[in-house]
Amino acid sequence: MTAPYDVIIVGGGHNGLIAGAYLGKAGKRVLVVEQASMAGGLSQSDHVIPEAPDHMINTGTAELIHIRASPVMQELDLRSYGWKTVETDPMYAWLDPKGGSIAVFRDPRRTAEDIARYSKADAKAYLEFVDLIDGLMQFAGAMGKGDPGVRTARNYLDLAKVAIRNRALKTKLQLISTAPADQLAAEWFEHPATRALMLGIVAGAGPFDTDGNGIAYALFGLLHRIGVSKAVGGMRMFANALLGAYAACGGELMLNARVAEIVIRDGAARGVRLTDGRTLEAGIVIATCDPVTAARLATPDGLDRVTRTRLEYAPAHRANVGPSLINVASSQPFRLKRHEHADGVELNQAVGLIGTADELRAALVQARRGQVPAQPVFSLSPMTNWDPSMAPAGQGVAYIYLPVFPVDVNEGWDTARNPAAHAIIARAAEYYDGFDGERGRWFETCPDREARTGLTKGCVTHVDFGAQRTGAKRPAFGLGGPEPLAPGFFLGGAGIHPGGGVSGGPGRLVAKRVLNYLA
Repeated sequence: MTAPYDVIIVGGGHNGLIAGAYLGKAGKRVLVVEQASMAGGLSQSDHVIPEAPDHMINTGTAELIHIRASPVMQELDLRSYGWKTVETDPMYAWLDPKGGSIAVFRDPRRTAEDIARYSKADAKAYLEFVDLIDGLMQFAGAMGKGDPGVRTARNYLDLAKVAIRNRALKTKLQLISTAPADQLAAEWFEHPATRALMLGIVAGAGPFDTDGNGIAYALFGLLHRIGVSKAVGGMRMFANALLGAYAACGGELMLNARVAEIVIRDGAARGVRLTDGRTLEAGIVIATCDPVTAARLATPDGLDRVTRTRLEYAPAHRANVGPSLINVASSQPFRLKRHEHADGVELNQAVGLIGTADELRAALVQARRGQVPAQPVFSLSPMTNWDPSMAPAGQGVAYIYLPVFPVDVNEGWDTARNPAAHAIIARAAEYYDGFDGERGRWFETCPDREARTGLTKGCVTHVDFGAQRTGAKRPAFGLGGPEPLAPGFFLGGAGIHPGGGVSGGPGRLVAKRVLNYLA
């Protein structure tokens, strides 16, 4: 008997929907099974604060960067499904506790001019650093063509051309791909304000004192090349556009469908078994969940011991450090209290970075120990300042992202939750008006995220970021190529190249791998 589906995709996040759309366009019969009541995964928003039912809250990401550099938008024609975005410039602003600021503009020269108000030497160094990052981006672009697990003569030629163009930067490029981000900030910049800006932006990529974490500075290359946008109406509009594209390609979606087993029988994937006992058949299964979960769901004897072990050991918040999130709904708009740009530039639409370099380092040490940082460090996105539709007229939503926060705390989150939230909001209120009108909040720690989404340790990138977990080495050595984990069984989420962030890259890549496998 022919299976009713060619491909079953476990997980209806953005990568699952994107993979499904590409496979549907290729004529495959695709089913996405999603455990939640709506698709979108961490690219979603909803009315989740009972005290403020009219405030739209982003429950995962809030910024769109990587997708702007991806062909997914055009290839799936996402704009035709009602997806609209808004751009801000400056994109970020580090907020000096003393009242000054450094804004990050699309134009690196304007950013350097802002840095010069603190250090002219750092301003000059910043432009040199951006040139170096541009070289890194050229290498990433050459390596990103095609499948990272497959090298062709054209790939090697492209890499050779990039190497020749950037031969004068060879040593510095090698350092940036192996050194910790904190070390690089200290080597390149003299002023604490500049270092705080640099670390504040890359802190979300994981512990910035870890070897290989320096490649997170590639983010600066993206910021200056393509900028940042936000989804108008919240991230659910992005998810809705993906759902529209997926449905237009003939894809089917099953919600409230929790997978109990990825069935591997007679040496190959055969489909999935749901927790309600139903079995769904397909010759291809794509798991867009994290690698640890994929290993747990696979039939016990369906994977060889080496493959299963490498999946199970894929690091997810190994240092006990990961991002938490607080959304605050207010009856008032969120406006900066005292930070005004020297040139009159509007900073109230920028993402505010709060925390000095020393505070970021201290927070990292404390989080590793299972302690809530004594001085919380975070970014604050005043969502309604660029999208008033997310709250009733004259009201506000603040999205507070804590990149350096403990996954588990020594006293337990039942005890630590309220004091931690109070300290975070108290510090935010030192910088922004609007918190006096708080109507309610939505606070999600890593364990909360794990309970809500099933992500191992609530790790949004599925696998910790670093040079040793990129390209063909992601999620693990020997598992990052085009070959399936077992015949017909593929990974397709942020645990494969190019990794976390909303890029759609993993979904697009796994669709290509499956089509090549079936050819």
